[in-house]
Amino acid sequence: MKKQTLLDYIAVHSWVGIVCGLFLFIAFYAGAFSMLDPAITRWTQASHPQAAVSPDADAALDRFLAEHPDAKGRLSLRLANDQQTAPLLKLSDSQRHESWFELGQDGVLRHLNRAQEADDTGNFVDYLHRKGGLPLPLDWAEPAIGIVSLLYALALVSGVVALLPSLVKDLFHLRLGANFKRMWLDVHNLLGVASLPFHIVIAVSAAVFGLHDWIYAAQDHFIYRDGLRATVARESAPPPTIARADWLKPSELVVKIREQAPHFEPQILDYVGLGGKRTLLFVAGSNETHFKRGAQFGYAFVNLATGEIYDRTYLPGEQRSALGAALSSFFSLHFGSFGNDSVRVLYILLGLSGALIFYTGNILWVESRTKRLRKRPETSALSEQTAQAAQRAWHVDILSKVTLGVCLGCAAALPATIAVARWLAPWVDDLNGVHQVTFHAVFGACVLVAIRLGNARAAVPLLWLTALCNALVPFTAWAAHFVPAELLLPLRKPYQDGFLMLELLCLFLAVFFGWLAWRFQRVPHPSASPLPISSSLPSDAKPS
Repeated sequence: MKKQTLLDYIAVHSWVGIVCGLFLFIAFYAGAFSMLDPAITRWTQASHPQAAVSPDADAALDRFLAEHPDAKGRLSLRLANDQQTAPLLKLSDSQRHESWFELGQDGVLRHLNRAQEADDTGNFVDYLHRKGGLPLPLDWAEPAIGIVSLLYALALVSGVVALLPSLVKDLFHLRLGANFKRMWLDVHNLLGVASLPFHIVIAVSAAVFGLHDWIYAAQDHFIYRDGLRATVARESAPPPTIARADWLKPSELVVKIREQAPHFEPQILDYVGLGGKRTLLFVAGSNETHFKRGAQFGYAFVNLATGEIYDRTYLPGEQRSALGAALSSFFSLHFGSFGNDSVRVLYILLGLSGALIFYTGNILWVESRTKRLRKRPETSALSEQTAQAAQRAWHVDILSKVTLGVCLGCAAALPATIAVARWLAPWVDDLNGVHQVTFHAVFGACVLVAIRLGNARAAVPLLWLTALCNALVPFTAWAAHFVPAELLLPLRKPYQDGFLMLELLCLFLAVFFGWLAWRFQRVPHPSASPLPISSSLPSDAKPS
């Protein structure tokens, strides 16, 4: 390969990484936490004394329909499972307003005072991941992240091409020593190549998710003569029209679904179009042995009168076409919605390592630009004081500070808002407001401190802050269970699936960031630090 061609690929990789790196850091870091979305939601929800609740889903649905015969919208019946001891009913209208109900053992249908599901902590983490930290509405942020994902794919290709000449020699050669820039470059390359298939899937699928409205609009206009919606409706199985008097009981539907799909375990029965001309039944369920089309569930379209699955397009393991199977695998590989907890742990590690790739990429660019500026003849000819100021261009200096502030700000603010939500949930209804204020306050403070103090002075306090914020999560769980204080009683709740994984994740991150802060404090010179931020100091503070 010609030297100039190689330099062009390196330039493309560097500049695309600089433009997209910080957005991708937040998306990957929040994406690692989003693997625990259901556990995070339950971990932060207020624990209220429960009255005796009936476990009978049939009676709950019958009572709701008897008391609300004119209800319209989407009625979701959430069946009892390991995390939910009794069935719950949620009615969503066309304005996305939600009403929750449960049936007491006395036969009384109770209206529950619960926040909007879109405002819970798990959704906040998911939206942060999907928006890449952009302070924009989701409808605006997703196309922007879709474009960022396309650039991210370009950075992957150019990075692999740039690494090819030294791939065999350098890939597994981690040079640990005084030259931390060299070490971080080796780490950056090793993580990037080792997780390349994962990053390719994430880049392409995120681009499709973010730009799907544009893609569908283009298909509708240029490909399908009758329009995309009409074509899909024509090729799909026609939905049946069933009178309410002919509906099967939920328990009967579950039995018939299990007979037709033994590995599919129904979790939610969605009565869509309730109160309209036609009510359809969508069944969301889990199947850990096959890829799923959704982030958590696969779906079956079921006849309300017979229990027959009349459309298996989204049923895990039942795709009849290569395109359907490919789409399901794409969704599952992006969401990590297959296998057991070992897959979720793997995706958490891949998400965190991906965030580290983007952080080290920015820092390596800053270090390279600074080194290049020092070697310029016009800089070396200046006086010592002027040369120190000229060692770094203003845009390089700002990017260095913003990189530290944004990355540590995200790493601190995310666990902080989770812990604060757990503490305030028993007394505050608007958890989304808590998340918005807490996250952006901590995040913004970290960025301002990094810009105001510079990397060398800001690194240690920001690292300790990040370690403290992560430690708040396991500390809150420990305090709620073991501190005999009446004030902490509302925080106590029985352990559920995923709680321990969340607390261990935050404990690991607290120890990691605490170690970095301790290590950086002990070194005599920043160039020997575990963080590649030595060029933030003036030259007389560095070893010759």
